[in-house]
Amino acid sequence: MRKEKIFTRDFWLIASVNLLVMTTYYSLMVTTAKFTTDQFHTSTSIAGLVIGITVIGILIARFSSGYLTQHFTTKKLLMTGTILLVPAMILYHFTTSLAILMAVRLLHGLAIGLISTVTNTAVVLLFPVERRGEGISYFSLSTVLGTAVGPFLGLKLMQTVGFSTLFNVEIGFAIAALVIATLINAEKIRFKKVQHNEPLTLAHFIEIKAMPIALLMFVVGLGYAAIQAYLSFYAGQLDLATYASYFFLAYAFAALLSRPFTGRLLDAVGAKAVVVPTLLINAVGLAGVAWTHSGWGLLVSAFLIGLGFGNFQSVAQSIVAKKVPVKRLSQATATFFIFFDLSLGIGPFLLGLIEPAVGYSNLYLLTAIMVLACAIGYWLVSHFSKQETN
Repeated sequence: MRKEKIFTRDFWLIASVNLLVMTTYYSLMVTTAKFTTDQFHTSTSIAGLVIGITVIGILIARFSSGYLTQHFTTKKLLMTGTILLVPAMILYHFTTSLAILMAVRLLHGLAIGLISTVTNTAVVLLFPVERRGEGISYFSLSTVLGTAVGPFLGLKLMQTVGFSTLFNVEIGFAIAALVIATLINAEKIRFKKVQHNEPLTLAHFIEIKAMPIALLMFVVGLGYAAIQAYLSFYAGQLDLATYASYFFLAYAFAALLSRPFTGRLLDAVGAKAVVVPTLLINAVGLAGVAWTHSGWGLLVSAFLIGLGFGNFQSVAQSIVAKKVPVKRLSQATATFFIFFDLSLGIGPFLLGLIEPAVGYSNLYLLTAIMVLACAIGYWLVSHFSKQETN
């Protein structure tokens, strides 16, 4: 029997929007701290707060999007997000005070949160049910590329041509995302609306069935949060700063190679056969970061984390999509990403409280142990349940 297609016109359009938006997000994530300290002569902690403001905006948008998709068309929400993104990028040129910069970062976060929740929800509607795991794995590669291209491009532009040119490039990406969003077929990504006279409850925003895997995502994500926040400092201590700049490229390369296969495996044999190995590989990669003393060791660890965490992220999202009916898909996606964003947003702060006492090496080892415990816990729960659970 002929399989229904995954790679449709609207798939490529939505993936392109997601790639452009994620590139703006991650390129400015790695450069905003430097911009803040250079422009306003602030401390590192204040620069970290400026970065974190974006996460607050993202969380507000995530929490609201589940409700909004039931009352407004998905296309309108996507257009709203991309329209907000353009002035957010332009306003970086006019950040003459710390307060203005924080307001711009908040607006940027609102746009990112709305767009990414809508794209990750809408694209699932394009996939046949029996191929959703595979489809989500392919789509999530656009995010992986953003996490690799964004930091690399942002740092290169900052170091070679300066912040003004960097902001102009971001404006170009935002305009391109807006133009591409207008081409998406609204009917292909439309949800059935609920009755507007229903009383407003928490269920309009959060999907309880997504909570177990979302909580697992929060704990597992702490390891990657430590990588994002502290790798440059740790690599500097080891005299491996040059290799650290290529860490995320190695991570993305591993995820790009493996995600299509893990998506098919998830659809074919179920979650346990994919979740447990990806968590174990991730734990080994984090332990490798903790114990490495060479550049190649750091890059091999990056490759393992790409195979492990890079695949677990998309697999976990696929599990959420499979566990809920289509009418609850937006709330489930929002719930999943709320906890993922919380992990990446407050994770560095929580881990930063521990780091002075244990050091970076032991901090990464601690996150490896946490991920290993998650793998064992997931295996026990799924093994002793009558049916595979999330």
